[in-house]
Amino acid sequence: MPILKILGVILILGAGAFAAAVIVRYEKKKIAVLAGWSDLIWYIRSQIDCYLMPLPEILAGADRALLEACSFTGQRPDLTSVYHASQIYLDKEARRLLCSFVREVGSGYREELLRRCDYYIASLGKLRSRRMEELPARQRIAVAVSLGVAAMAAILLW
Repeated sequence: MPILKILGVILILGAGAFAAAVIVRYEKKKIAVLAGWSDLIWYIRSQIDCYLMPLPEILAGADRALLEACSFTGQRPDLTSVYHASQIYLDKEARRLLCSFVREVGSGYREELLRRCDYYIASLGKLRSRRMEELPARQRIAVAVSLGVAAMAAILLW
């Protein structure tokens, strides 16, 4: 009987450790998606600046890795579908910024589009650096809460 209890405690603690690992990976993915969007906006800006290409052609010519960094895995990229694919990894502020970018980037003159791209690249860069500063604390909280809840459950079920 004690062997089964010990095995149960090990399983509960293992589930807590797994939950902590999933949360930490999710927090890192959130930062990676912000970096992916910054890279995508930089790519769009360079294509507008050099070739003055329309947005559908820019996205059709984009590298798959660039789109996958934004969590897009579909076949026909457009900014709305890329935004919706990455929405799960975006917090409220990032959603607001990217929703505005998706609405605004399709219209306007070249200089205006370049200024908009520069603004969103800078804003996402600031947001990403803030998230990078918060990451160690968020990781510690995720590990402490997950393992703490698992330990409490193991103690209560003992």
